[in-house]
Amino acid sequence: MTGNDFETAFGTVNSTKATFTERLGRADPKPTNGEVKEQTVGDGAYKPYGFLPTGNIGETCDIQSWLENTETAQGIEVQYRFLMQVGYVGEEQLKLYLPDCIVVLEGRYLRDLRKKLARRQITFIAQYNPRVWPVAPAKGEPIIEKIEVVRPKVTEPNRQNS
Repeated sequence: MTGNDFETAFGTVNSTKATFTERLGRADPKPTNGEVKEQTVGDGAYKPYGFLPTGNIGETCDIQSWLENTETAQGIEVQYRFLMQVGYVGEEQLKLYLPDCIVVLEGRYLRDLRKKLARRQITFIAQYNPRVWPVAPAKGEPIIEKIEVVRPKVTEPNRQNS
């Protein structure tokens, strides 16, 4: 079979054709100017997670919660290279396993967040705080109600008298 026979039977092979996911209609739209755009979830002011483009490669994810009954933020910046696995319980709980801790996210409609974390497509996660966002997210919108960083207890080794 020659090259022409192949093209006659199967069509031309062109590297500029659409990708497999584009042919299926499942690809994300590509920016027209080559620039990566901001992507966030939620219709209101509260955005539980998203992707904020930077000039560099997004290698980290800022996970932000609030000191109880305050408007003071606290959190950790997680480097994706240390994220060992993403565990989940339904769509209500995610567990991010890191070498020194487990970050537990509790909320609703977190499936999309789980998938995007696994693909390193998230640069921030924010817990909902009614003091900061007085209008609660609409029903059916993702919300993160609680973020907890669980660290193992460090115990002193038993000392024996010699």
